[in-house]
Amino acid sequence: MKFRKLAGPAGRAGWGLADQGLSSLSNLAVGVFVARSGTVADFGVYALAFGGYTIALNVSRAVATEPLAVRYTGDRDPDWQRAVRASTATAVLVGLLSMLVALAIAAVPAVPSKGVLIAFAVTMPGLLLQDAWRWAFFVVGEGGRAFLNDLIWLLAMGVFFAALYLAEAATAFSLTLAWGLGAVVAAIAGRFQTRLAPRRQLIQEWVKTHWDLTPKYVGEMLAVSGTIQVYMLGITAAAGIAATAGIRGAQVLLGPVNVLNQGIRVVAVPEAARALRHSYRRLWLVGLAISLGVGAGALAWGAVFLLLPEDVGEWLLGEGVWAQASAVMVPVILLQAFGASNAGAFAIIRALAAATRGLRVRLVSSVILIVAGIGGALLGGATGAAWGLATASFCTLLLWWHEAHRAIGVHKAAASRR
Repeated sequence: MKFRKLAGPAGRAGWGLADQGLSSLSNLAVGVFVARSGTVADFGVYALAFGGYTIALNVSRAVATEPLAVRYTGDRDPDWQRAVRASTATAVLVGLLSMLVALAIAAVPAVPSKGVLIAFAVTMPGLLLQDAWRWAFFVVGEGGRAFLNDLIWLLAMGVFFAALYLAEAATAFSLTLAWGLGAVVAAIAGRFQTRLAPRRQLIQEWVKTHWDLTPKYVGEMLAVSGTIQVYMLGITAAAGIAATAGIRGAQVLLGPVNVLNQGIRVVAVPEAARALRHSYRRLWLVGLAISLGVGAGALAWGAVFLLLPEDVGEWLLGEGVWAQASAVMVPVILLQAFGASNAGAFAIIRALAAATRGLRVRLVSSVILIVAGIGGALLGGATGAAWGLATASFCTLLLWWHEAHRAIGVHKAAASRR
């Protein structure tokens, strides 16, 4: 009986890690191939466009799929079916609006490498719908189906990439488009996996029903992804597109850190909630263990690239992008490791239902990162920007743990009064 109780959460966590691994692999692959096939300027625009995609993805999750996970976890009942039809339609709407914004930006005459931006734009509805299907599967404990859907994306992308290289037509634009089209294929497959279709007539009802949740979720998501985009744009303005390409190139190579970070968050909050039922001391120790584990893993993966021969780095990213990335590798490793190490404090705050406190941490952290990143770029170019971001990430890590400690104190005081 005890084994069965453990097997369920462990199995779901395993599918979460595996699925996130496939998703990150597709992002790593397109980043590497675009870096090798285009110019440094192309990759810089790709980095900025990918940041825009991340913002759209997080808004879609906040409006469409986070409410689905909060309120419809369980079985494939009629309520879940209706919710999936509504949430996926909402995700498509966010994708269409994002597409229009991206196309408008691409129409500005001064924007370089327009093709990369257009490739992101035209595939955005499919990208967001594919992500919505993944969430729908996890909500009913069908992580295997989510994994299969991401596998379809990866395989379709591989076929498109192979065709481009055989035709000698691989460019930054065509590779980015092939990556997005792979997601479109997976989004279509999701329709048949669920045997459901998005229903646009339910969008208004969905947004209205979950309006009590979505503003905070959107605020938190924008604070995360919007911050990255703002400081990337600021670094580009202060130090040039090559600086942005270098930081993004290093982050592409450190992609597995995000796999570990996102995968552990699947189990971190439930584990923290269970620890809270036992004692506040156990809650604190569980949070510390999570952060130490994720942080150590991030540093270990980063060490691999510090020892990487120059030839391998140039083969992965191309000579131009690798030259920029290798110069900022140490501070970017620290940036990623400090950022991942807030997972334990995040889980503590979530377990204590301190949503407002979490949002406040995100907003303060955003200001610190933007000021430090752009300020570093003005003072020391790409290297200054990277070290500024690493320093800011350490400061925000301390802030997360400070707020987690305060949240426990407040919760303990409230419990003693009851």
